Amino acid sequence: MPFETPSDGLDLASMNEAAEAVDAAAARAVTAALRARMEGDLAALPPSMRSAMEQLIKEMGRIGAHAEAAWQAATEARRSRGEWLQIDPLRHLPEDRAAPPPPPPTHIELRADDPDFIGFGWHPAERNSQESWRWSGLAPAASIILPDLGLGGATIELDVIFPFGYPFDLKAVTILADGEPLQLSATQVRGSYATLTAFWEGREVAGGNLGLVILGPSLMSPKEHDTRRLGLGVRRLCATRMTRR
Repeated sequence: MPFETPSDGLDLASMNEAAEAVDAAAARAVTAALRARMEGDLAALPPSMRSAMEQLIKEMGRIGAHAEAAWQAATEARRSRGEWLQIDPLRHLPEDRAAPPPPPPTHIELRADDPDFIGFGWHPAERNSQESWRWSGLAPAASIILPDLGLGGATIELDVIFPFGYPFDLKAVTILADGEPLQLSATQVRGSYATLTAFWEGREVAGGNLGLVILGPSLMSPKEHDTRRLGLGVRRLCATRMTRR
C-alpha cells in the first residue's frame, strides 16, 4: 500500500502541472519576443548557424522567464502592508472588514453639534440648555456633506435661524444639492426661526456623498455687541430617502 501524505484536499500533482504550464507559456512568450527582435539577423545566417542560434534563443527565453518570475517574487516580498492595501485592499483586510458594505441609510439626522456635521464655511457650534446651532459666514458659501442615501429622491428638511434677531426671509436663501438649486418651502416661521423643506431628485447611480451648498445673507449685529458677520444658522438637518415602488 503506497504511503500517503495529507494534502488538505489539494491536488498537488495538478497544481504542479499548472505551474509548469505557466512557466512554459512565459518562456515561449519571451522566446517569441527575442526571435521577433532578431528576425532580420537570423534570416541572414547560414542554415547551420541559424539552427544553433534558434536553440540559443530558446534557452535565453527560458532563462529570461525564470529571471522575470524571480524579480516579481522579490518585488512582492519587499512590498509593505501599505503598498499591498493600495494594490488589493480586500485581500489584505480581515474577513469581517472585507465583507460587502451595509446598504445606505434611508434616514439621516444631524444636529449642529454632532461630530458628523461635516462642511466648510461654518463657525464652531454654539449651544444652550435646549439646542445647538452653527452659523455660516466664514466664507461666501457654506457646505454640508451628507453620506450616500442610495438611489432615488429624498426629502430634505433644515431647521434654520437668521442671526441677531433679523426676521427670516426665504427670498434671501438659496440651497444647492449637488450643484442644482432646491425648490425651498418655509414652514413654522417664527421670527428669526424657520423650517425649510425641499425634495431632491436624487441620482440614477448610488455611491457618492450628497453635497449641500448654502447661500444666504451676511449680517452684522445692529447693537455692535458681536463684531462677527454671520450668515444663515443651522440647528438641525434631516434627509429621508423616498423608497422606490
